[in-house]
Amino acid sequence: MLGFLLGFKKICYNVKGEIMYKKIDGVNINYLSYGPEDGLDVILLHGWGQNISMMQPLGDNIKKDYHITIIDIPGFGGSSEPPTIYSVYDYAKLLNKFLLELSIENPILVGHSFGGKISLVYASMYNVNKLVVFGSPFTKEITKLSTKTKVFK
Repeated sequence: MLGFLLGFKKICYNVKGEIMYKKIDGVNINYLSYGPEDGLDVILLHGWGQNISMMQPLGDNIKKDYHITIIDIPGFGGSSEPPTIYSVYDYAKLLNKFLLELSIENPILVGHSFGGKISLVYASMYNVNKLVVFGSPFTKEITKLSTKTKVFK
């Protein structure tokens, strides 16, 4: 069991063998970046409880045509825990600061599950080239309780 849990922590290194971290607002963000530097930027965001390894096969399939950046969402994989409890908006703001640090503007965002939710919020706040989400939860504001919800309550 311990080996399984430790397998979720993957620290990324560049071709020089250096750990790939960016420190943003006191949070060390572990990331992986590869593909042609002049390619369109594709940012891959994993789901809750996952890490870079989940999105890497997707990045590997498109790396010939795109510049891929995969991050461990803070609190997962090799990234450090956020200093406070983060809302999805806090994650989106942190992602924006991270992308600015890498000089990435108007990215193609691809998010799975929680990464998709962050991507949706990010796209509502900042410019994106394209947005792809899969298996991503989204709930509009509920103004009236349904009969089903009333029964369960």
